[in-house]
Amino acid sequence: MAKKQSFADKASKKKFVMTCPVCGSEVSRIKYVKAEKSENGWRFRTVNVGVCNCNRKEIYG
Repeated sequence: MAKKQSFADKASKKKFVMTCPVCGSEVSRIKYVKAEKSENGWRFRTVNVGVCNCNRKEIYG
């Protein structure tokens, strides 16, 4: 029989955190929506992007 896992056990688990090799800050993953002009009109493409202090101004504008 398996051991029961409590909420406190789940919450205390260490989560995987990526760090930027350039600036050393934490990288957060966001879904970025790009608008692209096609022959028939506009298309929206979603891309998963990692954002840190290095590229924050490029992504958020």
